[in-house]
Amino acid sequence: MDKIRYYIIGDIHGHYIKLKNLFDIIAGEIRENDLIIFLGDYIDRGPESFEVIEYLLKISSMYNTVFLTGNHEEMFLDYYIRGKNYYNYLRNGGGATIKSYVAHMGSFVIPESHKVFFNSLRLYYEGEDFIAVHAGLNPHIKKLSEQKKEEMVWLREEFYQSPGRWEKTVIFGHTPTPYLHDSYDVFIDEKRNIIGLDTYAMNELYPLTCLVWPDRRFFQGNI
Repeated sequence: MDKIRYYIIGDIHGHYIKLKNLFDIIAGEIRENDLIIFLGDYIDRGPESFEVIEYLLKISSMYNTVFLTGNHEEMFLDYYIRGKNYYNYLRNGGGATIKSYVAHMGSFVIPESHKVFFNSLRLYYEGEDFIAVHAGLNPHIKKLSEQKKEEMVWLREEFYQSPGRWEKTVIFGHTPTPYLHDSYDVFIDEKRNIIGLDTYAMNELYPLTCLVWPDRRFFQGNI
């Protein structure tokens, strides 16, 4: 059996066309035992959050998939399920998600299949030589099992500016790469052994990115 490859996809932010175009590029080479890992932030900001979730559900029925949670899914659940932080959610692009669901459902109603999706998201995925996580890891906590949920979905500088080097490559989204190295390209820091994949797809001008691991090949989809 061929060694498993991982297709790790950055923050989508409600851009269905970018997601579909990216998947049209990579689908032909994904093998039966390969695994597709999504880093979270599927919704908000972009106009097609409903379509994104529908498409991810379709992908999950055809391929081996892992879906991680992002801070935007946490904000969404805080508002929709727990009734908290409505205005914070709107300030962070939640209005676009509400509008998308209203357009498809007639009101802000979440289909049961979508509820199952949002409530089954994982915090991280650990491979033989990498860790996939939405935002990052606390460099002061050595055991992965002891990392805190809030930090794994919200961390920024404390993670990617930490002077230490991670034993396994940490592959993350959350922080747009222009904030990391003044470029919309993938962020690769060999010194710290981290790779940032949020190439600012929330903006219609910039692409959604997929890293193929361990090949270290990149694919991108745009509108």
